[in-house]
Amino acid sequence: MAKYRIVIEYDGTDFSGWQIQPGSRTVQREIIDGISKISGENVKLTGAGRTDAGVHAFGQVADFEISKPIDPHKFIFALNAVTPDDIAIKYIQEVEPNFDSRRSATSRIYSYRIHIGPTALNRRYVWALNYELDLESMIHATDEIIGEHNFSSFCVRKSLKEDNTCNVLEASWRKVGFELLFTIEANRFLHGMVRSLVGSFVEIGRGKLSIEEFRRIMDESDYTSVGVKAPSRGLCLVNVKY
Repeated sequence: MAKYRIVIEYDGTDFSGWQIQPGSRTVQREIIDGISKISGENVKLTGAGRTDAGVHAFGQVADFEISKPIDPHKFIFALNAVTPDDIAIKYIQEVEPNFDSRRSATSRIYSYRIHIGPTALNRRYVWALNYELDLESMIHATDEIIGEHNFSSFCVRKSLKEDNTCNVLEASWRKVGFELLFTIEANRFLHGMVRSLVGSFVEIGRGKLSIEEFRRIMDESDYTSVGVKAPSRGLCLVNVKY
């Protein structure tokens, strides 16, 4: 068996997320079906992150094993030909048998886009807000999440683990035209964590949540205390590091 790593870009708008779900259109299912059409084999595809419905990816990573060696150059063209237009296979590389897209990752980088004002062209990829935000307050609040913290308050209750500590390596906001771009890198992410954090930062930017209250929410480790969760369309898995 030969193992291969692929890097995938996808528009998550019309998917029910990455992971296979009965009766739903998912990224994982589409790619498995594509590989099967080319190779005649039913492969197992492991992804680096299980993005939710509507979440996009620029650099999702997955791996699969196949019985016969392939020519990566030819295979990438064939796979892109049989997968739908909202999925793009950007890279294929043979890897060692012990490589695991999820467990071998050292960190992941997500971005979130907020557009101030109405937008037609970007509506599938941003959270469009019709009010101004205090960016300086949001930047100040972002400093609170750097380092190791228990992020239970920002995780969907049913997905809580025994250990909900994440090490946030970097987190920042910057203004690009009419957009506010949030970027975060961490060793791991909890289910719903980035969207819940962004929702809280927006409340801070609106003056409806103080940094002191934000600290209290973090300390309480209670998901019900988070008032606003950002919509999935603004979130993108940018890169996975190994």
